[in-house]
Amino acid sequence: MIQLAAIKAGWNRFFFEPESPLPVAVYRLVFGFVVRMNQALLLPDVLAWFGQRGVVTPETAWRLSGGAGVNLLRILPQTDASVWFVFALSCAAAFTLMIGFFTRSSAAILFLTLISLHHRNVLILMSGDSFLRVGAFYLMFSQAGTALSVDRWQRVRRRIETGPPKPSAPWAMRLLQLQLSFLYFYAFLWKVRGTMWLDGTALYYTARLQEFWRFPVPYAMEHMWTIQLSTWATLLVEFSMGTLVWVQGFRYPVLIAAALLHAGIEYSMNIPLFGFVMVSTYITFVEPKYLERLLDWLKARKIIAPSLS
Repeated sequence: MIQLAAIKAGWNRFFFEPESPLPVAVYRLVFGFVVRMNQALLLPDVLAWFGQRGVVTPETAWRLSGGAGVNLLRILPQTDASVWFVFALSCAAAFTLMIGFFTRSSAAILFLTLISLHHRNVLILMSGDSFLRVGAFYLMFSQAGTALSVDRWQRVRRRIETGPPKPSAPWAMRLLQLQLSFLYFYAFLWKVRGTMWLDGTALYYTARLQEFWRFPVPYAMEHMWTIQLSTWATLLVEFSMGTLVWVQGFRYPVLIAAALLHAGIEYSMNIPLFGFVMVSTYITFVEPKYLERLLDWLKARKIIAPSLS
């Protein structure tokens, strides 16, 4: 009984003990910006990817996605105008979410439009796109609008709130963090099933996928020992992001190592915004006290208004 009581207390403390909403609020800002960047990349080819005469017909897309799930493009008239409407609505929701205006509603609309566009053409998706949906989903239930937001500014201006944002249960942010850890740990488990990751040669082959090339890989990566070291380091980072990131003493070194890993991927491989999507979520692991110091520094220089935080 004592052990069960301790487990229950730890569970409640992890998910429901009130804490500052600053980490999830900062994540909301960065997340909205990353989504807007992704939309800017898609803008020139919206009809090519999602239009009625696009590279994938609506009927084929429906079969590829399993014919299930919420999809506004199946409800609206089957026209290019509907595609533009959903895309424009998604852009607007990403912007209002970024600035924290009707935060929960913006997150819900963004989630709905993202899954609609993604179901329209699953062939262009990557894991980063999937995590955009995950982020929008959990932000619907979070306290992301209670700090650094237009919603917060309006409540202060109307004197509904005074003082700093009140601590609240972080359960939605915790689920987002767990989702991120599961992603990395699953990637680790998937990799160690193969021989190339275990013998250290996997990065030799991934670095030679010409369709993903961005910038030249340094000559140092042409040596077997550097390739093996980098391959095993990747496994270590992914394992650590699934486990050691939850240990306070290891957290920041693990986050820095993971950020450097994504910086290397971003430099060498053309996988648009993948690293930005992943690394932006690391903000949720930063302790509020460090973000508060950053905000105090910004407020002292009048970069942000005191009423926003």
